[in-house]
Amino acid sequence: MNELELIIETSLRKNATDIHIREGRYTRIRIDNALYELQEYGIPNLKLIVDQILDLVSLDDKADILEKLNNREDIDCAFTNLSGARMRANIFMELSGMGVALRVIPSSRLTANEIGLPFSVTDVCNIKSGLFLVTGANGSGKTTTIASLIDIMNATRNAHIITIEDPIEHVYRSRKSLITQREVGTHSKSFYSALRSCLRENPDVIMLGEMRDIETTRTALELAETGHLVIASLHTRTAISAIDRIIGQFPGTEQQQVRMMVSENLIGVLSQSLLVRKKGGLVAAFEILRSNSAIKNLIREQKTPQIYSVMQTSGRSLGMCTMEDSLLALAEADIVTPQEALSKTLYRADLADKMRASVRITDTID
Repeated sequence: MNELELIIETSLRKNATDIHIREGRYTRIRIDNALYELQEYGIPNLKLIVDQILDLVSLDDKADILEKLNNREDIDCAFTNLSGARMRANIFMELSGMGVALRVIPSSRLTANEIGLPFSVTDVCNIKSGLFLVTGANGSGKTTTIASLIDIMNATRNAHIITIEDPIEHVYRSRKSLITQREVGTHSKSFYSALRSCLRENPDVIMLGEMRDIETTRTALELAETGHLVIASLHTRTAISAIDRIIGQFPGTEQQQVRMMVSENLIGVLSQSLLVRKKGGLVAAFEILRSNSAIKNLIREQKTPQIYSVMQTSGRSLGMCTMEDSLLALAEADIVTPQEALSKTLYRADLADKMRASVRITDTID
């Protein structure tokens, strides 16, 4: 077993989510959101590690990676190791030399039930058209959540599902649905060109790995408007900021038109965060926004800050939930500490007050 395989297998055995390999340093692995040194194999040989990664990627990817390495460009790719573990890799240059960051893609995907997704989220799988956003910070589990939704549709719908990713992470086998997976840089020049091509590929569902630019966002909205279900991810911390991010991408002269498109086509937004359990491991907290007439009006009238109060009050009966309610529930169930829950909120004082008032939380609130 070579050096890369030893590091990966040890990391998997320790339930690590990420692997960081640097020139002249011990490898570090992330377990329950904290980094630990992996000293048992000494300091790795970076050049050898990169060569071993290249041996595992496709021939087309290998040629592209070698060209980018020669030009000192960052590299994103994915590969499956000899034992069948899927990994996402980023290779880059830094002060001490070359660096490699690996993200573990679990071979056995979590189901929606295992993740804890409520019905108001999984119900999206039955909707024929519109835009559904999955948001959160980097490493918050967005890809895993989207994969669980695709698995539901793959098992229940006679549909054509196209995924556009950079790189491809989860690999799907077509079941009831036909699944086409396209990788930016390998199968298409950009997210935008792949998305435009979708119009001629007869899709029912489009999974967009990232809405990176105006043209990609515009096309995604157009596809949602013309009878397709579009599921996309964004790097925002709240459901409301996701709406503002989409509209704010466009110049002022276009924002009102885009605001109308978002209000009419948005199905909802799921924002998520990963917390460390008291007993070890990770658990997700969710903020859920589902569009209704009140939400549509607030988006059209440029009153998105008021959406939060709708979610707090009338939204609960429609399956909506604020992040603070989700965090409070985890603390009350003694799944996470109050301190861990407070570290994930933007409204720390308000959440702390609710925790102090809760008879089910006996831990000290800082």
